Amino acid sequence: TVDRYGRKVPKHAHGTINIDHKTSSTKVIMEKVMELYDRIIDNRLLVRRVNITANNVVDESAAEQTNTFEQIDLFGNYQIKEKQLESEKTEKQLQKAMINIKSRYGKNAIIKGMNLQEAGTTIERNAQVGGHRA
Repeated sequence: TVDRYGRKVPKHAHGTINIDHKTSSTKVIMEKVMELYDRIIDNRLLVRRVNITANNVVDESAAEQTNTFEQIDLFGNYQIKEKQLESEKTEKQLQKAMINIKSRYGKNAIIKGMNLQEAGTTIERNAQVGGHRA
């Protein structure tokens, strides 16, 4: 496209993607985000800004109380879907365990390996108050 100064600029990339079931799984959400990113971004160009919006977000307790219905598919493999749901439950238990460990032993009790590299800032930032050195 052409901007208001007459220069050629690339069109903005935007798109949407849906998750087929209610989930709080970081793994599922990140897979969908990366799928959308790979679909709409031109690899030849640099990315300046990324905005992500989540719609129809509900509290987890409210989501468990609602009745959900699914159209039966004669060709679908429901064993795979059951395994995916089990893996999401396992991931949720892992997240709860990590939160319990961090609340008991501090934020630096569990960190990623990349945070131990020279450029890693997580350990330092966890010691700051409100993102500032106090």
